[in-house]
Amino acid sequence: MLLAVVGSWLGLFPSCQSSPADLPSLPQSSWGERYAFSYNLKYTKMAPPGSVPITIAVVNPFYREEDSSLASKVFTKVGRGFSASMGADLDKILIAKGVTTTGPFLSLDEVTFSQKKDAALMLAPRLFVTTEIKYTEARPNRRNVGTTMERNFSMSVTGWISFNMQEPLSGEKMWIKRLELDPVVVNGVEISEAIPQYRSDGCGGSVLTGYRTTDKVLYTGQADAMAEALKQMYPVILSQFEKYLDTDEMIQLRDKAKEIREHKVY
Repeated sequence: MLLAVVGSWLGLFPSCQSSPADLPSLPQSSWGERYAFSYNLKYTKMAPPGSVPITIAVVNPFYREEDSSLASKVFTKVGRGFSASMGADLDKILIAKGVTTTGPFLSLDEVTFSQKKDAALMLAPRLFVTTEIKYTEARPNRRNVGTTMERNFSMSVTGWISFNMQEPLSGEKMWIKRLELDPVVVNGVEISEAIPQYRSDGCGGSVLTGYRTTDKVLYTGQADAMAEALKQMYPVILSQFEKYLDTDEMIQLRDKAKEIREHKVY
């Protein structure tokens, strides 16, 4: 009798109208593990291609800063997708301004000497993200994979991005704009395998008393939560870069970069 009561309290025994097929499956990522982000340019009229006499090499943002949450394996795919998406959109913004571009390159190491030499400037952003995660108490739940232990969480994401424009050959920084990112809070769920716990019933049998969570995680919503937070930050970052970017200033930087090359005899 006690086993039935405990089982009923944990939702272990479906009603006579239920069947295994009625039990919920594990959640599915709405991203499909393909973390791509997009941005709509604000320009109503694009400048003619190549109308600004400068070539800028675009490098995808570096996101694996020390102590950054994106350096964790949990967020590897999110960070890679975010970086690639932003590199492509930064390139589009520059082209819309009339700037000639090369890239986007995956990293600074991917840019060859000749490609550096052909560019007047190089845009190489850096992204730093931190997270604070708060969990609720774990609870048992019956799913089609068996009984699991589940806990909701809230994730607060914040950080900064630095837009670095540098002379390509020397790496000397010519222009730095840093944007502090306001915190974004998103919610998710983490699901782990559960092990039943029993005690003796005093009559040679046992009574189910509950479940203990294990280290085997069946579903972690952290990656999707991070992606949702970055999705909210993404248009803020790109629209601010549009505001930062001034083609007359870029031409001035081009001339200074030329002086650096002449001084260093590249």
